[in-house]
Amino acid sequence: MRVTRVKKYKKLRYKRYRNYILYWLVLPSTSVLIGYILTTLVILPTMTK
Repeated sequence: MRVTRVKKYKKLRYKRYRNYILYWLVLPSTSVLIGYILTTLVILPTMTK
C-alpha cells in the first residue's frame, strides 16, 4: 500500500512539474515566435509598400 501511494504521488508531482514547464516556458516562447513570424511575413512587407 505504501509503495503504491508513493508512486501515485510521485506521478502527480511529475505531472505538476510538466504543466509548470509547459505553461511558463513553452507557451510564452511559442507565442513570441508566432508573433515574430507574423510580423516579419505579414506586417513588415505591407508597411514597406
